[in-house]
Amino acid sequence: MAQMFLGLLGGGAGAAAGTAGVAAGTAGVAAGTATGISLSSVLQGAVSVLGMVSSIAAGNADAEAYKAQAEDVQREQPLETLKGIDRRSAIRREMVDALGKQDVAYAASGTDLSFGTPGQARQEAYRQADSSLEVDQGTQATTQARLTEKRSNYLKMASRAKASGVLNAVMTGIQGFSALKSQGGK
Repeated sequence: MAQMFLGLLGGGAGAAAGTAGVAAGTAGVAAGTATGISLSSVLQGAVSVLGMVSSIAAGNADAEAYKAQAEDVQREQPLETLKGIDRRSAIRREMVDALGKQDVAYAASGTDLSFGTPGQARQEAYRQADSSLEVDQGTQATTQARLTEKRSNYLKMASRAKASGVLNAVMTGIQGFSALKSQGGK
């Protein structure tokens, strides 16, 4: 019977073996009919097994897709760190440029840069830059925490997809066995 099934699936050189398998299978079905095994029950059993294998393969494929998404998210974290460093460097450059422009303006007007309004303006520029740097660091930390959580969720979904594939395979097997059992009882 197995030769017949494999012969039906085979091609080319396997066709001759398949033809022999069909002949042997036909003889086997005739003999099997006498023992209570029918071609339909064999085919139903094969379909059940294929359904089980298909369910497991589908679950594994879904799990691999979720794992790939988790890896992509994990790769984003170092990029976010680099983006944060770049943003903070830009904030510092803007502060230095702003201080330079202020110093030039005050110096051009003949104002002493060491105290008074120029000193207060300098302190305010530092305060604003520090505030911007803190906000950016907080934003980066939040983004990285979100990425870590997203990666964890993808890994959980991968695990669930794999388990779901196995559960579907078991259910398919149970249904197939029940159908075969009910056919045997008739």
